[in-house]
Amino acid sequence: MRNFFRVVLFAVAVVVVLNGFGVAHAEPERYDFPVFKPKREPVKLIFPKMPALSAKGEQDVRKKNEAKRKSIAALFQQYNKKLSDARAYEYAVFIMQASEKFGQDPFVIAAMVVNESSARHDAVSRGGDYGLMQVRWRVHQKKIRKKYPHIENAKDMLNPKDNVLVGTEIFSTYHATAEQDVKNAVMYYSAGNKRLVEKVFAVLSKLEKSYLEHLKNS
Repeated sequence: MRNFFRVVLFAVAVVVVLNGFGVAHAEPERYDFPVFKPKREPVKLIFPKMPALSAKGEQDVRKKNEAKRKSIAALFQQYNKKLSDARAYEYAVFIMQASEKFGQDPFVIAAMVVNESSARHDAVSRGGDYGLMQVRWRVHQKKIRKKYPHIENAKDMLNPKDNVLVGTEIFSTYHATAEQDVKNAVMYYSAGNKRLVEKVFAVLSKLEKSYLEHLKNS
């Protein structure tokens, strides 16, 4: 009898264990990784545009350019007493325009003008150099005619605007050849005249002082 009860208890225990823990081959529950959903849109890279000059910035540029023009005009009248205010200012405008076109310092060009021709548009040297910047016609005439068809002969180089334009372009080529060294560029332009180079830099110093004075009083 005791053995019978033992068998029954053992059978019950087996059933309880199987029902409590489940069978070994039962399919386990499935767990997926959660889908990540960003709260914000991804940041887009935008290349910013260069900021435009403000009204104050444009005003400052105009003020500085006007101070440069006045400084150059005043310099020309110091070297050429016959030059009127209007004509001196006009020459200064030509220099500012040509310098901007060819990426040159207008003060350097102005200093060369007063040392080359004393700011006289009709200056002609014995060697055949013409105008404000004493452009050497016999050396550059082919290139000048090709690029500027309206300039047909040496006398046309006495036109102040054309002379400054051509002279500044010629200087810019020397400036590039000299690897942006202004002294060497002036040396090339003046055919190795060291004294002229010294004079040009002496005038540059005066122009800087004059410019600061005009800027202060504007």
